[in-house]
Amino acid sequence: MEAILQRLSQHPAVETYSRHFERFANVSLAQEALLVAAFYKKHQQPLIIIKSNLFQAQQLYDKVATLLEHPEQVFLYAQEESLRVEAIASSPQIHAQKMEALMKLLTVENPLCITHTAAIIRKIPRKETLNNLVIEVFKGENQPPANIINKLREMGYTQANRVDQPLTFAVRGGIIDVYAINYDQPIRIEFFDTEIESIRTFDVHTQRTIETVESIRIPFATDVIFTEESIRQIEMKIEKKLEVSASDRDTMELAALRETIEQDLSYIRKSVKEPRLYRYLGLSDDVGSMLDLCQAKIVVSSIEEIKQQQHHIVSDTVEYIQELAQDHRALAAFDVFFDAMTILAPKNPLMFHQFDVKDEIKLSWHAISKMNQPLPQLSLKIKQQSELMDVVLILQESEIRLMIEQFINQNIPYQISDGKVIHPGITIIHGQYDEGFEAIEEKLIVYTSKELFSTTIRLGRFVNRFKEAEVLGNYDELSTGDYVVHQQHGIGKYMGLTTQLIDGVHKDFLHIAYRGDDVLYVPLEQFRLVRKFVSGEGASPKLNRLGSSEWTKTKKRLSENIADLADRLIALYATRSEHIGYAYKEDTNMQREFENEFEYELTDDQKQAITEIKEDMMKAKPMDRLLCGDVGFGKTEVAIRAAFKAVSENKQVAFLCPTTVLSRQHYQTFIKRFMNYPVNIAVLNRFVIESRQKEILRDLAIGKIDILIGTHRILSKDVKFKDLGFLIIDEEQRFGVEHKEKIKELRNSIDVLSLSATPIPRTLQMSLIGLRSLSQLNTPPSNRLPVQTYIIEKNRNLIKEIIERELARGGQVFYLFNNVEQIFSLAYRLQQDIPYAKVAVAHGQMNREEIEDVMFQFTENQCNVLVCTTIIETGIDIPNANTMIIDKADTFGLSQLYQIKGRVGRSDRLAYAYLMYEPKKQLSEVASKRLGAIKEFTELGSGYKIAMRDLTIRGAGDLLGPDQSGFIDTVGIDMYIEMLQKAIAEKQGIFVASEPEALPKVMMKIDAYIPKNFAPEDLEKINMYKRVDAIRTLRGLNELIDEISDIYGHLPAVVSLLFEKKRLEILLSEERVHSFKEQSTAVELVFTKDYSDTIDGVALFTLVNQVSRDIELKYIQRRIVLKFKKHPKWLSEVTQVLMQTKKLIKKTA
Repeated sequence: MEAILQRLSQHPAVETYSRHFERFANVSLAQEALLVAAFYKKHQQPLIIIKSNLFQAQQLYDKVATLLEHPEQVFLYAQEESLRVEAIASSPQIHAQKMEALMKLLTVENPLCITHTAAIIRKIPRKETLNNLVIEVFKGENQPPANIINKLREMGYTQANRVDQPLTFAVRGGIIDVYAINYDQPIRIEFFDTEIESIRTFDVHTQRTIETVESIRIPFATDVIFTEESIRQIEMKIEKKLEVSASDRDTMELAALRETIEQDLSYIRKSVKEPRLYRYLGLSDDVGSMLDLCQAKIVVSSIEEIKQQQHHIVSDTVEYIQELAQDHRALAAFDVFFDAMTILAPKNPLMFHQFDVKDEIKLSWHAISKMNQPLPQLSLKIKQQSELMDVVLILQESEIRLMIEQFINQNIPYQISDGKVIHPGITIIHGQYDEGFEAIEEKLIVYTSKELFSTTIRLGRFVNRFKEAEVLGNYDELSTGDYVVHQQHGIGKYMGLTTQLIDGVHKDFLHIAYRGDDVLYVPLEQFRLVRKFVSGEGASPKLNRLGSSEWTKTKKRLSENIADLADRLIALYATRSEHIGYAYKEDTNMQREFENEFEYELTDDQKQAITEIKEDMMKAKPMDRLLCGDVGFGKTEVAIRAAFKAVSENKQVAFLCPTTVLSRQHYQTFIKRFMNYPVNIAVLNRFVIESRQKEILRDLAIGKIDILIGTHRILSKDVKFKDLGFLIIDEEQRFGVEHKEKIKELRNSIDVLSLSATPIPRTLQMSLIGLRSLSQLNTPPSNRLPVQTYIIEKNRNLIKEIIERELARGGQVFYLFNNVEQIFSLAYRLQQDIPYAKVAVAHGQMNREEIEDVMFQFTENQCNVLVCTTIIETGIDIPNANTMIIDKADTFGLSQLYQIKGRVGRSDRLAYAYLMYEPKKQLSEVASKRLGAIKEFTELGSGYKIAMRDLTIRGAGDLLGPDQSGFIDTVGIDMYIEMLQKAIAEKQGIFVASEPEALPKVMMKIDAYIPKNFAPEDLEKINMYKRVDAIRTLRGLNELIDEISDIYGHLPAVVSLLFEKKRLEILLSEERVHSFKEQSTAVELVFTKDYSDTIDGVALFTLVNQVSRDIELKYIQRRIVLKFKKHPKWLSEVTQVLMQTKKLIKKTA
């Protein structure tokens, strides 16, 4: 790009730009980007460009940053444009971007900052305040950890249990982790008492160290910062305003207002980070504007649009604050922004105008249209142009290869450049820009992928430091107040962890409450006996009483019922095993070629699923497999490969979809994927005209069609296959009973693959107990982010601002409204509120042409707000739609909500879901739990776990029929399934492998536990005990000690003893150990006869003496007996002897 900008910088407009002449008007975005980049390349001076709104600023930034090849000095200063939205649902990504920009304005030499109206009128701390809000930390210095923790809070960092997002910090043991925006990785500071022993960066996913550093500089994490002086000013002004407003409010109203304000002030004093507190900055005099942070040339583009945008922001804010004041939730204080004209006046900015100005500079740089021609003609046209002007092609690697091939074939000369030189004639540069242009005076034409190959290039460079979506942990993680089931004692309530001192030794226990004030303390070493109670909707289980026989009777009654049920199930599923299916052969070369053509790298889960499916297909028994993977995790590609295998052996494939729109989308995916192979694919749904349907049915019956994709229409009686071998079912739970019966018939003789993001509980439970094969895709595509989910009261102004925010970044919005009668009124109201939005409506009662047209328009971005019913639930895939508003979200089921929400967040952009309920409505407990669960499970890959959580809410009765729900609610689904699984296995004569046996517990009187100040969170502590318990080898133990030391810092003596105790348990589990006993004053270790016979006695005697002269060595009944005196180091002595005696075997002659 360097040579292009060099050439453009000679234009007179670039010189005018540097001189503050107001002669720019009607400048397009493409022209402005070239002008800014050329000016900056030539002059390298500080520059702040102010656009009207965030959308315009983002677009200009993307272009300029690409042209200048992303130097550190070029950045976007983004700001939420609505106080209302910011208070309820502020974007963490915008906030992080803003912090990075603020820091760069203060520190970077010659910054080029692109911002917008909302940012320049915001009040922020003064430059001196921000410069003081920096912590510098050096290895080896003395500084109490509390000082750094307090300073981090004051600077706006949010305390978390674990640091995995920017602008957060965590404290554990002698460790402080912090993720500052000026580092690519988070930082770990380790203390030894008050000395900083080490500073190191660590990996956000594994939490393990990457490298050590000598010092770090941590800047502020918020721009809503209150100094002590500003807090005093605010408190005084609030008191005066309260006195004035007292006459307008009654005593109750005034008390409510005072309470809200006092809570806000308390947050301000404690440096709690809350976006809604920004409006209190308006009461402080100790503030400035972002324009004060750096001496820069300021360009206003354009002045008319900025005035208009400021008017819009201020009007909206006044309305919002009035609403709060009327509800007694805020003072009527409206002075929250600067006036743009007032702060710009002293800066002498260069003003662009929206329309004509006197002596307007004319830019002869124009966009060029797409060249819809075949490559040979295109190459000739480029050759002709290159005889008059210099032609530059900015293309991607694969496109460069195609163009070079054409140029060679036609003897057209060209040269390759790295962008620093433009050669006469045709120059090819490897790179990307989103659109080409023609610069007439400079005799230059630039083509990009857009004009030559109709490829849309999405620019954008914000380095994403946000945690990519991860697979969730177990759905059964314990929280205080959860019901639990103890194997021997029954149902109780988990009350948290407690540490108790017993006989001078600390021990961690699970505290479980039972009926009648009974309490059970379960040592954490025995956590295996306790599990979370998961039951049906609204079922509050009856607590058992300790010591009574009721739990034993319950289990006995349930065992009898389950035995009957197991008989019925085995009979039901045995039928299928009797059928003989088609056994496919090994993969062919063509199959391998087809798979290699896939443009993306498969995840390990996809590879595993494909292997499992192919293995099933190669057996003579019909396959019945469920492929469970979250939305967008690649289920379709797995199904496509299986379909190819079937087609390549002359079997027909049917792909059954729940909706017409989805069948069309799958059809397009299959057509594109199979384009290089002689495979005939057809789609059958209600959009296909009658004559075409007849043709498809005829071809299908004679085997001309290989793959048929469609809705339940393909289950009709008139649909006859010549040789159907493979059925793919997408979202089986969406089909009715009649269709399911038809599917059931097909299942007996052909291979069936079901795809689902949230399997219905029955399917899922069948999978769990092995009656149906299950493959899981748990790995999200790279760079996929969790959907930010908010539960909010419905508010018209809020909806308007949420939509405006998404449209501002060029995105699209789904508005889910499940009321067909009122849907058009709602769409009309949205169109009135946001005149520039392009609103469309889709619902299931519209005719097929209308639905098809609307969906097509939305897919093509011809409309950007789609008001629709649940037709989108299992519908279209639109990566550009990243905001979802769900009206009356409390009326939807959990699986429904989950899948609806899954329609957004299908790209690398941060997506938002707003679950709205009616104002003042009291949510039922079930609805509240439902919404809470959706918010809780925001990470991707949680579809599998959501279905499990669904059991908690919807009831697990449909698992095996309504008669079973009572039993499930009695013992919880986990224990129920475990008992059922065992019963089925016993009836089938199969040995059920239990969990790996725990190592023998050594009952030692040692003060070994995990103190609260080392692992503050209960869940953390439980997981640590679980991990220690799961270890079986010394190597595994050493690796865990390394990991815990890395993440938590120095191990306290009591934690080290816990690991040493585990080390002894591992050593004592070896076959050579006969017994180990702890007595009041000594411990006794006895080796087996076999080992005693083979050990070198002399070497043993020497070793024992080296370890301690107090160890007694005896030989009793052909066994070596060692007696250790009990003193503080006895555990270490026993371990040492056991480790070193491994080598003391007699040498044979």
